[in-house]
Amino acid sequence: MLYATATRFSQHLPDFPWGFTPAEIAAQLDDIEHHWGDGALAELFHGDGADLPGVRQLFGKLQRSIASPHLAGLWWQALMEIDVRDMPAKVRAPTLVFARPGDRFVSFEATAALAAGIANAQFHALPAGPHSSFDIVKEFIPIILDMVFERTGSPTDERVLKTVMFTDIVSSTEQLGRAGDTRWRHQLDIHDSVVDHMLSQYGGVRAKHTGDGVFALFEGPTRAVRCALALMPSLAARGIRIRAGIHIGECERRGDEWSGMAVHTGARIGALAGAGEVLASRTVRDLSAGLGLVFESLGAQQLKGLPEAIDIYRVTPPTSA
Repeated sequence: MLYATATRFSQHLPDFPWGFTPAEIAAQLDDIEHHWGDGALAELFHGDGADLPGVRQLFGKLQRSIASPHLAGLWWQALMEIDVRDMPAKVRAPTLVFARPGDRFVSFEATAALAAGIANAQFHALPAGPHSSFDIVKEFIPIILDMVFERTGSPTDERVLKTVMFTDIVSSTEQLGRAGDTRWRHQLDIHDSVVDHMLSQYGGVRAKHTGDGVFALFEGPTRAVRCALALMPSLAARGIRIRAGIHIGECERRGDEWSGMAVHTGARIGALAGAGEVLASRTVRDLSAGLGLVFESLGAQQLKGLPEAIDIYRVTPPTSA
């Protein structure tokens, strides 16, 4: 399985026109020397996402954990001198090759050329974006699994117990009107970055974008509630106010889609919340008892599309927190 790689990373004219020029490599080495540990080369790996809040800091922290600036410079020089153009023709194993248009580290064309040189290789073009692949894991993992396990046909439907969390940006239409398209897109990028970071911190998985919010899944209710409570101030500090609804129940999975009464209930609870509120069902409260969260009863609520009223609670952190 080869993702976003090539037989070499620097140009060798006229037969290898892709990769970095000597001037670009010199500039990269200078960036490593002076900014390693502060997010050097972040644009190559993360594209425009390098300018999102916290990305350079996290990338710099990773850099400090793996090498000194001097060692990193030697490693980068060695990387630029790699040349294995004679190797693809010798590969006999079944091979999957993935690439993304817009990758600033390894050009799409260079990866396509690598795939073309391997007998019977499968080449897959993934959605355009940066070299880092965190945002598209769901795109290529099923392709890999299909090849490794020789899977065929549509995935089997299954029902599993999950905690669902729905979030939504409050008054998004009005904010769009005030901010304009360009600034609003920037705000949405910030929103997505913060939400994805918090989900990773609390063990959640984003199942779907829901317009101006997300539908996420957790293995347990307490993590979902703490994630929602952490999202409120983190996004509010960036001028984004959200609401959240949490429920737990049996969900039906059909391929990449999730459905079932638990999903529908979680969405309705989220729609009931006000700005900065986290609302949850009684089931969530019962399963989170004794874990330091405060549940304020809002009484039984008749939610649209549900046959019976359900008890809803407003969730807040302990006052001592």
